[in-house]
Amino acid sequence: MCSGAVAGLVVITPAAGFVSAGSAVIIGVLAGIIPFLAVVYLKSKLGYDDALDTFGVHAVGGTLGAIVTGVFATADANANLNTNLKDIMESGLVIEQFKAIGVTLALSLTATFIIGMFIKNTIGLRPTDEDEARGLDITDHGEEGYSLKG
Repeated sequence: MCSGAVAGLVVITPAAGFVSAGSAVIIGVLAGIIPFLAVVYLKSKLGYDDALDTFGVHAVGGTLGAIVTGVFATADANANLNTNLKDIMESGLVIEQFKAIGVTLALSLTATFIIGMFIKNTIGLRPTDEDEARGLDITDHGEEGYSLKG
């Protein structure tokens, strides 16, 4: 599956079951543009290492999905918004979505920092210069990832 399809799924997932078909089309267009810009331009501008484009697709796309859910959610698509979630809808679902994004970021960053420090202090985060020069496929897996022999 290409990263564009994954980005679309990441963005629409929070809104699934809460938005109309027309809003889903708008979300789909945004899902094709915003994560793409993050993957292509934000990564090169900030210079972070993300070979699988996880940040651009999942962090940016998931955040976008949470925001647009707050913007486009309608009781016509899900009656629960008028019953169980009525208080949240009255105070503004998009505000609640931003709160949830903040909590998610705080938990994710804290957990990532703790796990990273644990790994750094136990087995280390980086290979030695010698292992990296020799090739991580050989040093970590005992085999060549690509055979360049004729």
